[in-house]
Amino acid sequence: MSLSKRDIAYNHLRKKIIFGDLKPGDVLDEKKIVEELGFSRTPVREAINKLVEEDLILVFPRKGFIISSISLHDLHDMLDTRLLVEPYLIQRSFPYLEKGDLLRFRTRVEDNIEKEGSGPAPVEDDFDFTFHSYFAQKSGNRFLQDLMNSLLSLSQRTRVFLPSEAERIAASNREHLSIIDCCLAGDVEGAIEAVKIHLENSRKGYMQMQESHSSLLKD
Repeated sequence: MSLSKRDIAYNHLRKKIIFGDLKPGDVLDEKKIVEELGFSRTPVREAINKLVEEDLILVFPRKGFIISSISLHDLHDMLDTRLLVEPYLIQRSFPYLEKGDLLRFRTRVEDNIEKEGSGPAPVEDDFDFTFHSYFAQKSGNRFLQDLMNSLLSLSQRTRVFLPSEAERIAASNREHLSIIDCCLAGDVEGAIEAVKIHLENSRKGYMQMQESHSSLLKD
């Protein structure tokens, strides 16, 4: 099934925001985006409105559209919400998880572990987003999928602007491995506990990153 023009525009803009081509505080040039894509204004405006709903773009009267900032408060709220939502998603999706998918995830993590110390992975190759989105997709609840997409977008942006230390990347790989192994073993409670540990450790990692990159975050 081919993507609509709105979806193409949405993916184009979202990638620019997530990966830093459009930075926090930048004014969005809607006309330029229309010209880049060769679309009419309507699908581009629809895509922008969707990104406004996800808090990636802000609307300012007489100024237009501004790329949203990353705040320390929002990071805490994002992780608090994920701690509420993700254990439920694991429980809800558990009967529908596919062994083949989990084994592919495990192979990806093992590859990441082998590459530790060789430099950060390309930001476009975001295993964390793909992995955590998987449980939302398998839950079959489109509202939770939309919520997780919004939460993980902030997580992605943070990792782009506040690169993790090698030690945190290594720990995250092993935390993902623990979640996967619990799923493969049919241990739903173990998987839930493993994802809670991962998210709390992620919070600590964000706080450490914030201490050394405080100028990039608003309060």
